[in-house]
Amino acid sequence: SLFISMVQLLAADNVIVIGLIGDSTVAEQSGWGPAFASRFNKSVKVLNFAKNGATAPSLFKRLDVLLEQKPDYVFVQFGHNDQKRFKPNEYRDNLKVYIDKIKKAKAIPVMISSVTRRSFDDNGKIVSLLLKSEKYSYKANLTVYAETVKSLAKKLKLDFIDLHALSIAHHNKVGPAVSMSYNFKAGDTTHFNEKGAQAIAAIVIEEVKSILPEVALYIN
Repeated sequence: SLFISMVQLLAADNVIVIGLIGDSTVAEQSGWGPAFASRFNKSVKVLNFAKNGATAPSLFKRLDVLLEQKPDYVFVQFGHNDQKRFKPNEYRDNLKVYIDKIKKAKAIPVMISSVTRRSFDDNGKIVSLLLKSEKYSYKANLTVYAETVKSLAKKLKLDFIDLHALSIAHHNKVGPAVSMSYNFKAGDTTHFNEKGAQAIAAIVIEEVKSILPEVALYIN
């Protein structure tokens, strides 16, 4: 009918733009971002501005470039590298810069806690290790950074995806053998191959369905 074709025409024109910004666990090469983008129909455009090795402050300028593209939503996920350089309160202050810039650009921030590293204890359960490193002094374990984002999002009443808790639950459920089949390369328990990326993207997509129903309409 004419009505349906008008609706389709409007829908085709009505592109939702989602920006992603974060570290390598979101980025094109070894993150969940591309798998996430693949889950939407052509009414949604996903711009992936995540970068390997990024901390929140290292991408302040990159965020400005992303915001020039006029995204409707910006999904923000840092922590893995921030943990190596910044105390949790410094991390929180850096995330506030993102929130302020995104809101000023009339976009909606969606805060995401860090996807877990896939370190298992002897009982086959995920453990948030405080990594030891010559190069960096880790300030706290990753869970502390996840809790920092969570409390900030709650305080500012922002959309929030607790990917840290959800990914821990997922890996505890599937177990170490399946979890290791997600590795980007042998022994890499941080980054994702295609299978791992799809598994994590599926978790994010499920959360989008509940917190952003207007975006969920366009999921394939």
